[in-house]
Amino acid sequence: MPSFVNNNNTKKDGSQEEPKKQSGSSVFNRNSDEKITFTEIEPRWNLDEIILDSKVKEEIKDIIAFCQKQKELIEKFDLDKFLKGRASVGINLYGEPGTGKSITAEAIAKALGRKMIEVNYADIQSEKWGGTEKRLSALFKHAEDNGVVIFMDEADGLMGKRSSAGANSDVTNQIKSHLLTLIERSNVFIIYATNLFKNMDRAFFRRILFHVNYPMPKYNELVELWKLHLGSDNLPKIENEFSYEELAKMSENLLSGGDIKNLTLKLCVKIGVGKIPALTNEIVKNEIDLYQKSLNDSKGIEMREMSKETSDDCKQTNNETIVNNN
Repeated sequence: MPSFVNNNNTKKDGSQEEPKKQSGSSVFNRNSDEKITFTEIEPRWNLDEIILDSKVKEEIKDIIAFCQKQKELIEKFDLDKFLKGRASVGINLYGEPGTGKSITAEAIAKALGRKMIEVNYADIQSEKWGGTEKRLSALFKHAEDNGVVIFMDEADGLMGKRSSAGANSDVTNQIKSHLLTLIERSNVFIIYATNLFKNMDRAFFRRILFHVNYPMPKYNELVELWKLHLGSDNLPKIENEFSYEELAKMSENLLSGGDIKNLTLKLCVKIGVGKIPALTNEIVKNEIDLYQKSLNDSKGIEMREMSKETSDDCKQTNNETIVNNN
């Protein structure tokens, strides 16, 4: 995750000090008083450790193979005639939350032998005029200079369709246009994780080479996911009352891998403090029901917030229309 630090080196007499050298990878933007430091992540996941739909896993293997042989392919088929040395590879992993997109991004970076910088819109957004664009430029320059993979998590906010409605639409559109230019002119690997694929601006779609849909896990994946999370011999289970297959049936079309991880942590806490002696299908089902209720409640809150935002946008648009008509 990048950090953005005020780098004011003015002395009391008004002269400028030389900036002090700091450890770590960083980019200093000379047109700003902001020090931009990027933390490079060492990827932890291998692709064979991740439980995914078999078709999705094959797609990811193909993507890794392409990225590994990119230079060879460019030379062999004379692709540089139109690429002109700029060959950014965009990979969009889209689908429901908790389906393995973020850890797949790590697995891709690890397979390529590269470190990764993870950012989201909140990390790079700046209140200063033009500040967000400068942060994006610094990010791409650092990635290209150091050979690291950019991972844009929750990238929907950056890649949504451009609009003329809303108070900040001009600023937002300018940021998106700047990002499109960086993608076009850079030579980096960029992995995006998105949930609202249908809302993606067409210009971004064209600049991303691979789009991979992450569906909710099906029965076979759910069996393996429950085994991965609850398979420890240190977790007591009542043999005749516990079955991974039964857990998979009750969670099909309901739970993602991220949900199962959260449920596992809750169950471990209850066993750890002595609230339950051992796991049974019934105990896990009760936790699933409670979790599902909380999930449904959160969706209700989200829908109300979205409704309010839509109403506010409509009011803003109507006000602008009235002003223009006057």
